Amino acid sequence: MLVAIAAVQVRAEFLQWWGGYRPFSHAPARAPYSWDMFAIRLERCAIRWDPPLEIEGRRVSTWHDRSFPIEFDTVYNRARDYYGAARTGCAFRSEPKTVTTVVCVHGDGHIDEGSAECP
Repeated sequence: MLVAIAAVQVRAEFLQWWGGYRPFSHAPARAPYSWDMFAIRLERCAIRWDPPLEIEGRRVSTWHDRSFPIEFDTVYNRARDYYGAARTGCAFRSEPKTVTTVVCVHGDGHIDEGSAECP
C-alpha cells in the first residue's frame, strides 16, 4: 500500500516538473493526487446560520456541525462556492429570519465577512 501511495506521489511530482514547475522560480502547476496544497492560493471560509438550521433532527449552526466530529470540513477552492453552500443551507431554516454569515480568508491574506438574511 505504501508503495502505491509513493508511486502516485512520485508521478505527480514528475507531472509538475513536466508542467514547467521549477523550485523557487514560480508557482507550480496543479497535478492530480499531488501533495501540492500550497500550489494555488486557496480561499477558506467559515459559515454560520443564526438561528441554527434543523437538519434531520440535529441543530446545525456552523458548516462544521454538518459532519462527524472526527471528519474534516468539506472545503472549496473559491469563496463563491462557500456563499452558495450558505444559501443552499437556508432551505433547512426553522425560523423565517435566519441570517447566514460567511467569513473568508483569501489566498492573498485579506479577510472578508458577509452576512445576509436567508431568502
